[in-house]
Amino acid sequence: MLFAVVCRYSSDNVNAIVSRFASVVGDDEFPAGVRLVNRYHSPATKWGCVIVEVDDGVPLHLWLSEWIDVADIEVHPVTTDETVAPVVEAMLSNQ
Repeated sequence: MLFAVVCRYSSDNVNAIVSRFASVVGDDEFPAGVRLVNRYHSPATKWGCVIVEVDDGVPLHLWLSEWIDVADIEVHPVTTDETVAPVVEAMLSNQ
């Protein structure tokens, strides 16, 4: 399942986040069971979004627990254009 992890942070935490991010990016960044799909950054607005794929929520929450002290985090289940068709069809049939 895909999740969009949206992170917002304050100016007070920028240095801690940059240092931590620089130290973990690479093969060991995510626990087993969490696969990076893509990552988006907006440093000027102190916002980021990470799209991950997981089979189980526990590894996702273990990874997020490493960041909750420096960022406000929202987790949203998401889908792609290719896999949203059944939802769209259901919405159209309810009109």
